[in-house]
This record gives sequence, C-alpha cells and structure tokens, in this order.
Amino acid sequence: MEKVKALIEGKTLVYVHPKATVFEAAFLMSNARIGAVVVLDDGKLVGIFTERDLLNRVIVPCKDPKTTTISDVMTPKVIVADANQSGAKCLEIMKKAACRHLPIVEGDRLIGIVSIRDLQMHDIIEKDAEIRLMNYLYYYQPPVLEE
Repeated sequence: MEKVKALIEGKTLVYVHPKATVFEAAFLMSNARIGAVVVLDDGKLVGIFTERDLLNRVIVPCKDPKTTTISDVMTPKVIVADANQSGAKCLEIMKKAACRHLPIVEGDRLIGIVSIRDLQMHDIIEKDAEIRLMNYLYYYQPPVLEE
C-alpha cells in the first residue's frame, strides 16, 4: 500500500473551531458527507469531533446542539499518523486506537484526515488490480506459431 499522503492529496480538509456549536459541526459534516471533523485553534490540532461523539456526548445526554460548543464534547486526545506512513500502518494504528478517523500530519502541520473506509477502499482497488493481473497471467495463452 502506498504512502497515506497520496490518498489525501486534493481533498478538502473540513475543520471547526473549538467555540463552534455542535450544530455547526454537524451541518458541515452532513454537507461534506463525512463522519468527523478536526478541531483547530489558531491552526493547531486540538481535537476531533466524530459521529460517535455526537451520539454519546450530545444526543444521549440530551444536550442542545445549537448551544453546546465543540470544545465541550470533542475528543481532545487525537491519535495521528505521519504522511509518509503506509495505508496498512494507518489501519494498524486505527485498530489499536479503536478509531475510524485518523488525522494525517507532516512534521507538525495537519494536512488531512483519512477514514477507515478510505483506506479499505484503496486496499480493495489495489487487490482488484492484483487479481486481474494474476488472472491474466494464469489464463494467458501465447499465440501458436504456424510452421
């Protein structure tokens, strides 16, 4: 699997400020069709807000999404991966951390986020190409030379 940096190139990073409301974050997530947003304060990664946070920290405790701030319900301890790590290594990190979204950093700068689905889809595409090649090689019949 290639470096994870290649998987996020060209993707827009969706983020919120810690003082944003849960409703604002949920609106962004819904429009972008994503399951998590990173939380940035002065460009620094300070947390992540996921669908799981929305469910467990807002909906179930009956907090008002229009008045609850992200800083009150985000996950502040963020597990990250380096942009030069492989997708397979990112999947391993996610498995150990039991998370489905992984911010990607290059040095000390956040450059994107990948989901477990992004990584699995990429893996499926790679494996499909390998299977096609193996089928071609297995079933290849050289042309018959006529004498």
